[in-house]
Amino acid sequence: MNKTILIVVLSGLTACAPYVNAGNRNGVTIYVANTSYEAEALKVADDHCSQYGMTAKFRKPRGSGKWGDLYDYNCVK
Repeated sequence: MNKTILIVVLSGLTACAPYVNAGNRNGVTIYVANTSYEAEALKVADDHCSQYGMTAKFRKPRGSGKWGDLYDYNCVK
């Protein structure tokens, strides 16, 4: 019973982590569930851009609804 509760809690926590919503060589959009994960969003964007030998530069946030925001990054050299 305790293991089941732990698994449910841990899976809920990982669902809040930022992830790539869309991306290509020029940029990437990261979904951020809440503002406490903003710093992790940059790391995810950098990981995406590093595939092309570039780094992520924050462009703008935009609302996606009541469940989170989309953060746009450009991939730059």
